[in-house]
Amino acid sequence: MAQTALKKSIMDGITIGMGYLPVAIAFGISAEPLMSLLDTVLMSLMIYGGASQFLVLQMLASSSALAIVIAVFVLNSRHFVMAFKVNYDLKHESFLKRLVLSSYVTDESFAVTANSTREQRTFLNYFATFIIAYLFWVVFSAVGYLAGEWMSDGWIVASGIALYALFIALLVPAVRVHYKYGIVAVFGMILHYILSIIPSFPSGIAIIAAILLAALLGLILERSEVYN
Repeated sequence: MAQTALKKSIMDGITIGMGYLPVAIAFGISAEPLMSLLDTVLMSLMIYGGASQFLVLQMLASSSALAIVIAVFVLNSRHFVMAFKVNYDLKHESFLKRLVLSSYVTDESFAVTANSTREQRTFLNYFATFIIAYLFWVVFSAVGYLAGEWMSDGWIVASGIALYALFIALLVPAVRVHYKYGIVAVFGMILHYILSIIPSFPSGIAIIAAILLAALLGLILERSEVYN
């Protein structure tokens, strides 16, 4: 039974990793004109967040380091909630093991392990799923960067559409569940556009403000549904 659970966890990790593969390559290609291979790999190793890493690339040229850090923190703050769930599932494991796993939680790995059986709720099984997906992301970020070195400038610029494709891929399933998610996304985009065209308004602050105010609108819509 334990071996079967481990095999399933490994296959889950490979499945998630295969989903990461094209996005990781697109990230590496997009990063090639902006930073070194070492910086690209370190970003994937340390941030490990597709949307956040693409956001960093967008902010590098026009935002301060503090604004980038805040924006990434806000965008990745949802991982705290997911890590709480993982810690609860593995409350029988040591604190150190739960701390390690919390560092590798992503939307996809959380979704896969959220409905795991009791037999699968061990450190080894969760670690197998998380670390395999993580290695896919890091390795193929480097592969994308190396590919970008021999690609023409036109192809590199065109690969920037991966950022928008990523957000659309994340948004569409949510909108199909409820239209309010679409309202929040559109509100955030419009607000960011308005703030970004204001003269002398820092672009980094515009992104952070749009994220926070869109999240606030989402909370208001959630609360209104509860009370209605």
